[in-house]
Amino acid sequence: MKGSLLRRLLRLALGGEPEAFEELVLHTRESLFWTVRRMTGRDAIAEEILQEAYLALWERGTDGLPEEPEAWLRRFCVNRAIDHLRREETRRTEGLPDGLEVASPDHPGDAGLYGREVEAAVEEGLGTLPPQERAAFLLRVVEDLPYDAVARTLGVAESTARNQVMQARRKLERFLAERGVAP
Repeated sequence: MKGSLLRRLLRLALGGEPEAFEELVLHTRESLFWTVRRMTGRDAIAEEILQEAYLALWERGTDGLPEEPEAWLRRFCVNRAIDHLRREETRRTEGLPDGLEVASPDHPGDAGLYGREVEAAVEEGLGTLPPQERAAFLLRVVEDLPYDAVARTLGVAESTARNQVMQARRKLERFLAERGVAP
């Protein structure tokens, strides 16, 4: 139902009702923002990519209406995020400084600190993944998209998407284990 609503809103917007496009943005923006934000790690980049996506959708006009506007937007955003990460050469971060201990989840006073450290370590670990694997992992694990949707978004076979998620999971687990962090 959401797909047909978004398609209808897009048609109305392109037919001269700009408030319909605003509603389409309202229905899709938050989910798309967080997908791109998780991939790039930066709000400003996520905002820029979203702006490009909505502009590109608008410029398609009535001749090139996508059947599923949200899927089209998601694919556009993920591809742009991957491009951004590749241009940036996926800066690899170095490990935690020597002597820095990870707080223990067993010590009650450290519980909040431990949670933040785990979150920071996961984000750091995601930053070490190749862009395509990071995208597949985030779409499947964080966004909870089924593998076929991940594959369509990334433009790969479903088996490739499954493999990329598996590889990303293994690398992330290894990264966290090396730092003594258990998610």
